[in-house]
Amino acid sequence: MTKVALALGSNLYRQVSLTHAMLKLRSVLTDMSCSEVYETVPLHAKGPKFYNAVVTGSTELSLEELMTFTKDTEREMGRGDWYDRFGSRLSIRCLDIDVLLYGNVISEQPELPRSDIFKYSFVTVPLASLSPELTPPGCDRNVRSLAEAMSTDNLVPVPWLKLDAIG
Repeated sequence: MTKVALALGSNLYRQVSLTHAMLKLRSVLTDMSCSEVYETVPLHAKGPKFYNAVVTGSTELSLEELMTFTKDTEREMGRGDWYDRFGSRLSIRCLDIDVLLYGNVISEQPELPRSDIFKYSFVTVPLASLSPELTPPGCDRNVRSLAEAMSTDNLVPVPWLKLDAIG
């Protein structure tokens, strides 16, 4: 069994999309835990606000199998690229699942650990709530210290949406 961390995001059919992701992930993860859900504004593109969360657990899937599983799950929910009438990329995602960590693997393709852990509070803060003492492979700081150094101004908790209760 390999310990993993995954980031979930959706800004289209948000509750349904994250519920679908949790139900699917329960089929391949054991000892699964889910962070609080946060509402955030999209970065680097236009679009509706996101719901974001992080899931941790253990899996028997290989890294390649897990990557295929997450991409297939995204496609089931209609993942695609969207553009406005002027050709500008829109940040619209029914479901986005990113493998943040896969055991102690350090890799360039796929990127592991994902740089999102070190850049975005909507990933780092939820991960720190689940595994504060975790030190990502190749990093000299634990996730709690990374999260404490970030601004949380853009994170709005969604306390009524409890993904841990799904499934």
